[in-house]
This record gives sequence, C-alpha cells and structure tokens, in this order.
Amino acid sequence: MKSAVLFGAVISMATMAYACPGSAAGAVALGLPSDVAKEGVSIFTQVDSRTSEEAKTSALAGCKSNGSQTARDLCKIVATFQNQCVAEALDPQNGTPGFGWAMAETSGEAKSQALANCRDTAGPTRQEACVIPDKGLWCDGSAK
Repeated sequence: MKSAVLFGAVISMATMAYACPGSAAGAVALGLPSDVAKEGVSIFTQVDSRTSEEAKTSALAGCKSNGSQTARDLCKIVATFQNQCVAEALDPQNGTPGFGWAMAETSGEAKSQALANCRDTAGPTRQEACVIPDKGLWCDGSAK
C-alpha cells in the first residue's frame, strides 16, 4: 500500500511542479503517520510558484489529495524554500517503513540526504532497498 500511495503522490507532484516556470518559491507538505508501513505517506512538493503563499497553498492541497485518509489528515507544511532542490526516497516494497525526504542547494545533495533519511527508517534488512523514484526530485528557481 505504501508504495502505491507514494507513487500516486509523485505523479501528482510532477503535474503541478512546473506550473509557474521562472519563479522561485517552493513548499513541501507532508502527512507522516506513525506507522508508515501500514498507513503510507502523503507528500507534495510545489516549486516555481510566484509567491511562498501560493507554493504553500498548492503543496497543502496536493498533499491532502494523495495517500491514505490518515496520511492526508496529517498533511502540514514542513518547509518553504527558494532556489533549492527537494528529493524523496522510499523502499518500494509494500508494507515497509522506509521513507525519507530532504532539501538542499543541489539535486545531488538532496538525493543523497533523502536516501540517508530513508535508510534510517527502513530497518536493518531493508536499508539498501531505498531508491529515489523516477519522479522523486524537484528543483526550484536556479537550483540544479
């Protein structure tokens, strides 16, 4: 269930991520239940919005439209940013707790930290299963 929830969130994020190219305001909304293996996660990253408020509104709406009801109910803005990259990592096997996200100045740094965060939650036998999904990286403004 978790990977389906996360991949649904990723697809939704990809459609919204570049709504206002050329601008540089971003936000991350996250709904993170205490039992990720059972309830999944809802995450939505909005980039390239005209204002921080627009980014937050879009991120929160996107988060509340993905994942389990428990995850959606927990959605809140966890970060706002400009000229940064955000990455998410997950263990794609259903029923596993591995999940992490990170924000950094470059895409490489964001991916590396998201993978480390996923491995921290994956458990000793699933740490190497963490991956960055195909649509698991967003960069805002001039960040690359």
